[in-house]
Amino acid sequence: MCPNQDIVTNQNEPLEEDGGNNEKQSLFIIRHGDRWDYSHPEWKETTTRLGDPPLSTLGHQQARETGIFLDSLLHKEGFTNGNDITWLASPFLRCIQTSDNALNSFTKIQENMDQVKIHPEYSIFEIDGHNGVMHDSLPSMEERKCYFPRLNETHESLFVPELPETKADFVPRCERAMKEFHKRYVYKPRTAIVMVSHAAGVIALTRAVSQLTYQDINPAGPCGIFRLTRTSNTNKWDLDHYALEGGLNGHTKHLTTMGNFTIPWNNYGDKSINKGYTGPPKVTAEVDTDNDKKGDSTSATSEL
Repeated sequence: MCPNQDIVTNQNEPLEEDGGNNEKQSLFIIRHGDRWDYSHPEWKETTTRLGDPPLSTLGHQQARETGIFLDSLLHKEGFTNGNDITWLASPFLRCIQTSDNALNSFTKIQENMDQVKIHPEYSIFEIDGHNGVMHDSLPSMEERKCYFPRLNETHESLFVPELPETKADFVPRCERAMKEFHKRYVYKPRTAIVMVSHAAGVIALTRAVSQLTYQDINPAGPCGIFRLTRTSNTNKWDLDHYALEGGLNGHTKHLTTMGNFTIPWNNYGDKSINKGYTGPPKVTAEVDTDNDKKGDSTSATSEL
């Protein structure tokens, strides 16, 4: 708990059902759910798409719980129509599955929800760090469409990052993604945009639009939710304080369980110092950043 908690306010306080602040536009930046290959490493021995693992059983559950949470939150704020929701996702399978599960779990908002498409956005896809090898696993979006009918295979990404990509290239890429995002997605009150990405991307994208520091952003857990809001056509969005009780700065309380394998991540620093952790002050036992034991990389050079 922040020692100055009494002055911390909730920028993302839900709108009242009778109207409230009708001017807010929300941006939800969300990490995908728990990965299959982390708890089943033998999968890597037989797959032909090493860089594109699916969600685990837990990951599918987390994605559904995320959809239920978003559905309830937005419905409480007066959302009734899927036309007011735009959904972007990294083209990797785990992000498409997270998106599909979440959207299919909406029940309170019903009108036109079947028409909400998943737009595969390459500008927010996984950090490289492997000379493009992992990204070679991506199939065409036409193939993806066969199994995920919500997918909009004709979506034109903001841009397609050049590979190979170094760690040093990654953060500027995310900053560029948000600059291009603001050109295409202008302010529109009482609408919501969702982005489903990977841990490093979630942190970097959140940092870019909030214009805060890494120390202001909680680690991105599986299906962790970062909600940002704006009330005008500005490129700077508001984010809850990291210590705000009930805030949506890396929110995971909607999940039944986090699991033990896909670890919360905000580790852009020197790996030799506190395992590279760059987030807010924390109790080590609460956020384990020793991702090497679980298959993650704390040096931001593999899945995040």
